[in-house]
Amino acid sequence: MPSSLVLIAAALLRIPARRVRALALGDEGALRDWIANESATRLAEARRDARVVAERLERLGARVVALGAPSYPAGLRDLRDAPPMLFVRGTLPERTRWREGTAIVGARDADSDALVFARGLARVAPGPIVSGLALGVDAAAHEGALDAGTPTLAYVGHGFGATYPAEHRELEDRIVDAGGAILTESLPDTAVRPYALVRRDRLQAAHAASIVLVASAVDGGAMHALAAAQKLDRPRFALAPRSSVSYAGNERAIREGAIPLSWDVERARASIATLYETPSGVDETP
Repeated sequence: MPSSLVLIAAALLRIPARRVRALALGDEGALRDWIANESATRLAEARRDARVVAERLERLGARVVALGAPSYPAGLRDLRDAPPMLFVRGTLPERTRWREGTAIVGARDADSDALVFARGLARVAPGPIVSGLALGVDAAAHEGALDAGTPTLAYVGHGFGATYPAEHRELEDRIVDAGGAILTESLPDTAVRPYALVRRDRLQAAHAASIVLVASAVDGGAMHALAAAQKLDRPRFALAPRSSVSYAGNERAIREGAIPLSWDVERARASIATLYETPSGVDETP
């Protein structure tokens, strides 16, 4: 297993991701040809900068989890473009199934009824609760998990030290303090970018055993997570839409095969729980 410094240096050198993935899995030969074409100066700078990044991660209470590490979220390995490494604050499950928990996603500007549903479902749905730390549905899902003492994981599009949105730094800390984790592909102090938000959506979908769309317009960001879940053949649920453009994404998701969920939280929980109770549901073996 390569050291964190080697992986960080590879990222700083912008070595192609497929080579870094191979390195993260222990194939050091994957980098030889690339490094042979790098100047001694560039390599020295990368080593120096990697140490700076590692020290910054330590100050932030974060660490590197490589693709080949036992604690790397197993569901992410289903992705063709699985991150070679993740930067992590907090606690990852000790026993990681091939996929686990419930992803709850939706709009930042969802109405109050949708937020109440998201928070209520997160209190009772199979954990960990996976979301993205955004305003609206994401925050409600994290808060519901915290209410229930269920671990919650946030996949984010920013680097540690640059929390987005800034007002969720306190929520980020509470998630970590309660035994959950914040995970990102971005180097520390990297500001959020739209592309990074889309990229993190696929991680939410890959991590979880199922995904729930609470409320979204057709062009809402949460639809990226639904699309990723569909590609991965993850079970998809969508809250039964109301007659509003705010739920047009739910209508589309259901037309494309998502299972409609009742607005009654207990009935919704029961629908999701069937995944864990049938032979065709989630594989519970380690």
